[in-house]
Amino acid sequence: MKKRSILLVEDDPSLLALTAALLRPHFSVLKASSVADARAILASSTVDLALLDLGLPDEDGLVLARSMRAKSSEPPIIFLSSRDSTGDKISGLDVGGDDYITKPFDPDELLSRINAVLRRSGSSDEASIKASHVTLGAIEIDLDSRRVWNERKETAPLTRAEFDVLMAIVNANGRVLSRAVLLDAVALSPDHDAGERTIDALVAKIRKKLSNGHDGKKIIVTVQGVGYRLGLVRS
Repeated sequence: MKKRSILLVEDDPSLLALTAALLRPHFSVLKASSVADARAILASSTVDLALLDLGLPDEDGLVLARSMRAKSSEPPIIFLSSRDSTGDKISGLDVGGDDYITKPFDPDELLSRINAVLRRSGSSDEASIKASHVTLGAIEIDLDSRRVWNERKETAPLTRAEFDVLMAIVNANGRVLSRAVLLDAVALSPDHDAGERTIDALVAKIRKKLSNGHDGKKIIVTVQGVGYRLGLVRS
């Protein structure tokens, strides 16, 4: 049986080696000591779970988690950090983390909590098939082909940036995303223009292309002073 893969992001060489040794009998481990290393791995590999430290040399682990969640609700994220304040734990969960474990940790507890998160996330073939197709009322989205059909079942010609913003909002499952988070979702798009007002323009175009002349604000809801959330039930 193929082992599940875990991205382990830790800048302390000793702890990185020790944690990887603990995980290897059970998982395939991909190691990174910085956010840049982690981004490179995520760009080239599919992982089943990410273990993220917070205090990394180039960027905070929260920044990496935020950009990951802007693009997708997968893989699940567990923070593994020496920061033990309630505020840090809340921040980790607010950006989309699935669990938060403080260092030093008990090896058995770490393995148990990893397995619990993986069970909750699910990984069956059926789940993967369902995940590739999203229905929002009368709107259909194929994630693999990046195609969208509006309420009249006509193809909605979304640009790459528009699709990225739409999927970030869809994957948030009703959670409000700030404009800064949504900018992370389109940072690699060729038609991206830095600036939070760009998100307002992209959302307006998405609403127009999907609403078929009806109220597009029901598809993507504006939360004043915060950002945007999905207004339709995902199925």
